[in-house]
Order: sequence, then structure tokens, then C-alpha cells
Amino acid sequence: MNYKKLSYILLAISFVMIIGGGVSSFLIGLRADQELTNKRMLVVNDQFEEFSTNTSLFENARDTLYVEVLSNLFFDTMQQNDQTVKTRLSNFENMVDEITKQAKELDKLCDNVYYPDSSVNNKCNNYKVIYEQVVNYFLSDIAVYNENIKKFNDYQKSLNSNITLKEYSTNKKYIDYNNDKEFAGKEE
Repeated sequence: MNYKKLSYILLAISFVMIIGGGVSSFLIGLRADQELTNKRMLVVNDQFEEFSTNTSLFENARDTLYVEVLSNLFFDTMQQNDQTVKTRLSNFENMVDEITKQAKELDKLCDNVYYPDSSVNNKCNNYKVIYEQVVNYFLSDIAVYNENIKKFNDYQKSLNSNITLKEYSTNKKYIDYNNDKEFAGKEE
């Protein structure tokens, strides 16, 4: 009878130890997940800060481009300024490319993830709209420039001149990055 009692006691102790080990393992895993999530949220904050800074630089460059270039396109100076304008547009496009890289990094950090910090979730939701606007504004600006080039070329053709300027070409397309069925920033 003592052996039977002893075996029940040992069985109960074993059961308690197994459950205690499982709970302990679960809590250790939970803590590790929390630490990983907190580190990832810091990365999201840093990436978004860099993204936001580059977006502000883009907006400033866009304003400057309009003031110094697009608002000063005159037929009598377009040919002599053509290379300078295209270089500026190329630099402008490089800014969009850098923002695109950052948006892809944010995609990796944000897609299908819900963070316990609402400010991080807001950043994950907002960068897509901002990125969509950046690309679509860029393309709208290029469309405005190319429309001026078409008018210039038509004018030169009416004068029977052999002068023609090439439009600025890009492989970018208008995007709906946040899939809301609208093209934020598209000005056409």
C-alpha cells in the first residue's frame, strides 16, 4: 500500500513539474517575443523617421523645381536649358527612388503586422499613402514638363525648324500603393 501511495505522490510531483516547466517555457517565449516586438517597433520608428525626412526633402525639391524650372519654361530658352532641366528632373527621380527603397523596407516591417503601440501602427498605415503621393506627384510633374516639350516641338515644327527636344522618360507608372482604388497625388 505504501508503494501505491508513493507512486501517486511521485506521479503528482511529476505532473506538477511538467506543467511548471511548460508554463515557465511559455513565459520565457512570451518575454522573448515582447523584446523582439519592441526592437522591431524601434526599427519601424527609425525607418519611418528617415522616410519622413526624405519625403520632406522631396517636397522641398518639388517646390524648388516648380519655382526655378517648370514655371520658367519659355520657348526662347527651352533649348539652351534643356540639359540642365533634364539633370534636375533626373535628380528629382533619384529622390523618388530612395523613398521607394525606404517604402519597401517599411513593407517588410509593417505588412500583416499589428503592433501593441498605436503610433507605430499609424506609421505603418500612413507611409503607404505618403509614398503613393510622392510617386504620383513626380509623374504628374513629369507629365507637365513633357506637355511643355510637346508644345515647344509643335511650335518649332510650325516654324519649319529642325529643332526638337526629347521628352523626359521614366519607367515609373502611377500607383495605388495602399489599394484604396484612388491614385493619391495624381493630378491628371
